[in-house]
Amino acid sequence: MENFKDYEKNIRILLVEDDYHTQIKLVKILNRVYDDIVVAKNGDEALTIFRAYHLQNKSFDLVISDINMPIMDGINLLENVRQIDELLPFIFVTAQLDVDTLLKVVKLDIDNYILKPIDVNTLLQSIDKTIKKSFKRRFFATDKEKLYLNKELYWDPVEKSIYKKEEQIKLTKKEIMFLDMLCSRINQVVSTDDIIYTLWEDSLEIDSSISNLKNLISRIRIKIPNLNIENVYGLGYKLRMQHE
Repeated sequence: MENFKDYEKNIRILLVEDDYHTQIKLVKILNRVYDDIVVAKNGDEALTIFRAYHLQNKSFDLVISDINMPIMDGINLLENVRQIDELLPFIFVTAQLDVDTLLKVVKLDIDNYILKPIDVNTLLQSIDKTIKKSFKRRFFATDKEKLYLNKELYWDPVEKSIYKKEEQIKLTKKEIMFLDMLCSRINQVVSTDDIIYTLWEDSLEIDSSISNLKNLISRIRIKIPNLNIENVYGLGYKLRMQHE
């Protein structure tokens, strides 16, 4: 297991800021600690970058974004990001935040917001606190924990099995492999390419593999109708936990 200092040094941050001077200032602040800073000038550009990285099976560890920006604002960016990754840490840096906006972003699960003018220590402390939470979630979760998908279903990561009310549901080898991929990245999109490569790595027929994947998902939905597998168009599939 890597230590926190190594993890912290190597995280990838997506910085979204439309004001050039503020953007330069933030990059200088962040580069004091973090090496990998990717910059976007509005939400639309940030979303394009985010999707491109995701399709390359690369990820960001944190998004720091302004709210009021042209073309696409920070809230729309966050809404779109949450369709792909519901766990990605998100910090807003903004000149003002009214009550209605605050309530909206809280529902979308942000980690913090910082008002401009930016206090350097406040920003760095907020980032440090946020990524420490991510580090603990990533490296200290035990494989022995059952992953409860809803009030009836849970996935056992050791046995690679899914249970409904303590009764194991019988699945084929490829169905298990598919669910294992989704459960290992719960509430996050797993790309169609990754799934196909893992399940049918020897297949040269992409159309046939896509058809096989759709049939496999249809069979799983018949066997487990209350399992929430979502198709995120153009990207892949996501298994969503339901808190009921």
